[in-house]
Amino acid sequence: MSFGDLRGILQYVPQFRGKTFVVALDGAVVASDNFSNILLDIAVLNSLSIRVALVHGAAEQIRALADKRGITPSNDDGSGSTDAETLEVAVDAITRLNHAILQNLGSVDLRAATANALSARPAGIIHGRDQGFTGRVTKVDDGSLRTMLDQGMIPVIPPLAAGGSAGNLRLHSDAVAKEVAVALRADKLIFLAAGDVPFLSEARRHYAVGVHEVAGLLEHLEEPWASRLRFAREACSAGVARTHMLHGLQNEALLAELFSNEGVGLMVFADAYVSIRPIESWDIPEIISMIHDSVEQDALVQRRQEEIEENQEDFRVIEVDGNVVGTAALHYFPAQQAAEVACLFIKRTHENQGYARKLLRNLEQEARKRGAQRIFALTTQARGFFDGKCGFQQADPASLPPERRARLEESGRNSFVLEKSLR
Repeated sequence: MSFGDLRGILQYVPQFRGKTFVVALDGAVVASDNFSNILLDIAVLNSLSIRVALVHGAAEQIRALADKRGITPSNDDGSGSTDAETLEVAVDAITRLNHAILQNLGSVDLRAATANALSARPAGIIHGRDQGFTGRVTKVDDGSLRTMLDQGMIPVIPPLAAGGSAGNLRLHSDAVAKEVAVALRADKLIFLAAGDVPFLSEARRHYAVGVHEVAGLLEHLEEPWASRLRFAREACSAGVARTHMLHGLQNEALLAELFSNEGVGLMVFADAYVSIRPIESWDIPEIISMIHDSVEQDALVQRRQEEIEENQEDFRVIEVDGNVVGTAALHYFPAQQAAEVACLFIKRTHENQGYARKLLRNLEQEARKRGAQRIFALTTQARGFFDGKCGFQQADPASLPPERRARLEESGRNSFVLEKSLR
């Protein structure tokens, strides 16, 4: 770990102190070898005065116990119909698992207790089918949960509830986690799932989307990720600042997501996680340092501090969680009703996450406000980005404003000229 990494971690410690995180654990994650590492990660959060509530699933344990008893469960995760035989297996499996989690938390010196904090009603008939003993949460006793948290304890909340005259009801653990997070006004809801997180790859290890962007992603998902993403949207819409979806079998995923600016999961945010603003004088040295490698590789033109200062009103930076991760400039040519996108750069650690397009859209909006009819960019190495992803088309250098064309010819860079209509 570098000192830069340590500084990045330490910036989050005061931000998180005293905050409440709700962590949802798949039953398969609890059964995995990585669960012992997750317990240590939770111990780290506890040592930093972060209040943690745990909600666990038990689908894997229910399947295993049903198989042992020679039973075919009607549903194992609380998302479908639960018959009486399945409910009996589910209650036994959940109770055993809940006890095991408490024991494991105790093994890392964490105080915890089962929280009987849920009220529920039968789900009734959905799409023509009686859901039997499957329930839906109607109320969370947040008062009792807050009392436990205030006492330094970790509430462990199982996906079961008493349904009054209906008796025990089987619940969907992800839905429970969402309801608990909303009731506690949690700062974060974190799903630790036993599988690869959608939309992530080696090139894109972290993906952050605003609440308003979730609908477009749902079109590409199947269950159970589609429901998790819907729960994430509902939680954020109801006041939870951020929801994270992580690969629970990946070692240190929890800490890597929480204590790094890049992260390793899919995040839905309702706060100002990503923002674009005009630069301040103190940003200029960082911008020069940030683009240095691209200047060395001849991808960007070198900018001196004095040059940026003279055109400071043209520059923007994009921040992720308060950290500058990219920059761009918009130069306006009023006589030609044209604007140029210049110095567009995103840090390597934040590439392939849509930040460059966010910056470009911001500049296009600003160009329209200024009266530009077209926007253009000159590039030696990013042609594929502009014409492949952003709707630009190659143009003749003769279309450039005369002063810009003269500077291009003088530079000898032989840049591609790409243009887009703003009409």
